[in-house]
Amino acid sequence: MHEENNKTMESPQSQWWLAKNGVAEGPLSHQQIRDSLQSNKISLADYVYSSDSKEWKPLSDWNNFEPDTVDAALQSPPAPPLESYPTDPLITNPRLPAMANWICIYTLLVSPWLWGFYVVSDLTSGLTFVENAPLAGVDALVMFVDMLTSLFITVALFIGGMRLRALRLSGTTIIILSIVVAVAVQVLMLFGVMLLLAMSDPIHYATKTVAVELIDFLAVIVGLCEAAFMVTALLWLRRNERSLPLT
Repeated sequence: MHEENNKTMESPQSQWWLAKNGVAEGPLSHQQIRDSLQSNKISLADYVYSSDSKEWKPLSDWNNFEPDTVDAALQSPPAPPLESYPTDPLITNPRLPAMANWICIYTLLVSPWLWGFYVVSDLTSGLTFVENAPLAGVDALVMFVDMLTSLFITVALFIGGMRLRALRLSGTTIIILSIVVAVAVQVLMLFGVMLLLAMSDPIHYATKTVAVELIDFLAVIVGLCEAAFMVTALLWLRRNERSLPLT
């Protein structure tokens, strides 16, 4: 008979007692015995008692605690797959809270796309007045200034978002100033357009198709949603700027 036939295999769920200096220590779990063996607190020559076999035997007589089994448990696993390695997000930072990451997404991704949408909307809609209207030139100047100002604000927001993502304190400062300027400019533009409409004759209004009016309506809805987010971001940054992990 081979030597391994004389060894006993026990269930890992059984209870164990360890003989230490003539005293039975236990009950212990199978894992506790294995951990003690792996940490060299006990050896294979120490006697253990199993609730299943009802007898004392050296650890070397149990298949559960063979050296090969212990070595296999200590063997390091292979390297994790590449998919498990963390990736650095392009427009967010894991160290920032959720709202700060949403601000990064807005400044780095949403704001540039919205600027392009507004430009296309303005060019599609055209001027408010017909070409021969007395205020047509002023209307064109207002549109040009609005596009140019919004471009500068979009670039500033992008720079602020990059700095915020890099955990720089200047990022929040740039974003706050950009939002304040954007809100102020839009309020002035709104009053300016209302003043032009009040000063002009309705017969000078340009005729627009249904499609153009739908585009204008969509631009207004998107603009209101953006304004709401910008104000929310401004208030949040003012309240939580000091608690952010910025340097």
